[in-house]
Amino acid sequence: MSDLSGSHSTVVAMPQPAYAYEKPPTLPGTTYPPGSNKDLAGTEPPELIARDILRTPSPTPSELDVLNGVKKQLDWKARIRLYLILAIVIVVIALIEAYHIQIINALKPVTQWLHDTSAGWLVPIVVLIALSFPPLFGHEIVAMLCGVAWGLGEGFGIVAAGTLLGEICTYCFFKYFCGVRGKRLELSNMSYGTLALIVREGGLVIPIIVRYSSLPAHFTTAVFATCGMKFWVFLVAAVVSLPKQVVLVYVGVALASNDSRSNKIQRIVLGITIAITVIAMIYIRRMMDRAKPAVVYARRKARQAKLQGVAEV
Repeated sequence: MSDLSGSHSTVVAMPQPAYAYEKPPTLPGTTYPPGSNKDLAGTEPPELIARDILRTPSPTPSELDVLNGVKKQLDWKARIRLYLILAIVIVVIALIEAYHIQIINALKPVTQWLHDTSAGWLVPIVVLIALSFPPLFGHEIVAMLCGVAWGLGEGFGIVAAGTLLGEICTYCFFKYFCGVRGKRLELSNMSYGTLALIVREGGLVIPIIVRYSSLPAHFTTAVFATCGMKFWVFLVAAVVSLPKQVVLVYVGVALASNDSRSNKIQRIVLGITIAITVIAMIYIRRMMDRAKPAVVYARRKARQAKLQGVAEV
């Protein structure tokens, strides 16, 4: 190559582009080219993987809805089930109110036989123990029949014995055979998890309020057993909530007497009981809402522990 004067000059080699050189050495936790978290094989370095595992996972979309108070709308199948249950309850109550005399007369042979048999009182106790295991139901009907057959005093004693024995059996069964499943439910079912948390940390007062709420007794007993509640706390809560059974027995007594004064007292007692139940349920629901952030955080930590276990393997 010659210049304008016609003399020859030395050819100077131009610097080669950066990509022509070998990949420069990388510092721990960094990759090349800058801004990428993966190496040439497409995998993250061990340092970044460890950092991601040590970091608590973010809430899932459903958990964000729970934290933000977004309530999931019921689908049409769930609404139909809800309306059907409400309709059945209303129809049953209306039929009992309209035909209670005929119902009592139809049951008189059975109640009379139970009352006259020497060990007849054992029959409702055994039935109440069997009905204490979910998802069976019918406890209220048995309690009212005891009121019809034995009156308020003896009837309540029979119902109290059957209720306590049944609840103790349910508590022991769920505590020793369903504990692992209960722990899984706490992390997978938000309602179950929040109820278990407030019961576990609520001392003696919260379990008593739960027993007076509209939640089924056998369901609350299952929660008490699987959330780690001490037996004496469960037993005290069960004994303190026995006045709910007095109301049911008295309903049977009032139906059997067919006295206008007894029927008025029955309605007043039922109204007071329903009011207490609704107030207790509202309080429990508010406590469960307050416990949702703690349950969501526990679920996130459980996912983190699972990731750490997989990484160690």
